Amino acid sequence: MQRIYRLALVGLLWLTSFAHAAESNPACPSGPLKVGFYEYGLAYHDGRGYDVDLIREIARRLRCPIANESVFPWIRTLKLLQIGEIDIATSATPTPDRLQYAWIYTYKHSKSMVLLRTEVQARTLTALPSDPKLRWGVIRGWKFSPMQDQLLAELAKRNKVVTAIDENDLYKMLTTGVITGALAHPTSYDDWLQAPSIRKQVVVLDLFPDIEATAGGVALSKKRFPESAAELWHAELKKMYRDGSLREIFRRFLSEETTDYLLRAPVL
Repeated sequence: MQRIYRLALVGLLWLTSFAHAAESNPACPSGPLKVGFYEYGLAYHDGRGYDVDLIREIARRLRCPIANESVFPWIRTLKLLQIGEIDIATSATPTPDRLQYAWIYTYKHSKSMVLLRTEVQARTLTALPSDPKLRWGVIRGWKFSPMQDQLLAELAKRNKVVTAIDENDLYKMLTTGVITGALAHPTSYDDWLQAPSIRKQVVVLDLFPDIEATAGGVALSKKRFPESAAELWHAELKKMYRDGSLREIFRRFLSEETTDYLLRAPVL
């Protein structure tokens, strides 16, 4: 009994010291991390993805323990980040409203392409809204360029927009014909598009050739990180770009061509 008591005491002291060390770590001043992911192509799916490996690697380098990793719909992820119920989110575009409640550090750039089922005859932006077969799918919370938002607004006026819960729902609706068009990033749809039956049903078009790629970044809640702590994550992210480990993480899941596409702008 005395030996069991000693072991229990040692375990308690170890946990206490571990928690104290986590709390005193300037890179994670609020203690062990709560990470919020969302289903997004090869970035996160069923607990795996380049976003998962990225956050785990930065946390390892900064000696920040991860308390839990959860998956939420994207809008829910942003809300939890805003109120400080999670510490970190990934693949976040640094829009002005999000920068009010999160530090966002870019690590990739990507661009939305147009996915159309073959029954849609239109192949230009001007013809799309009038195509009788067009029903457009959108995911609440996904951000696009002003020109793309203009297209979505025009389609909404014509009652041609259908809201999807998440990307899995979006691609399911596109597969079954509930919707016939959508905007999505290559890192999101590449895996889905590999099925031969899908490739026969869907064409991929770049109807916005002049639009710049969208940034995606690590988002740290301002409720959980002061700027000095967040900048330690920023510095580590830049190191990972310079030492090639960021590229190596992307290559675990993506082709070399897509990796080059995501990393064509340096991490600054």
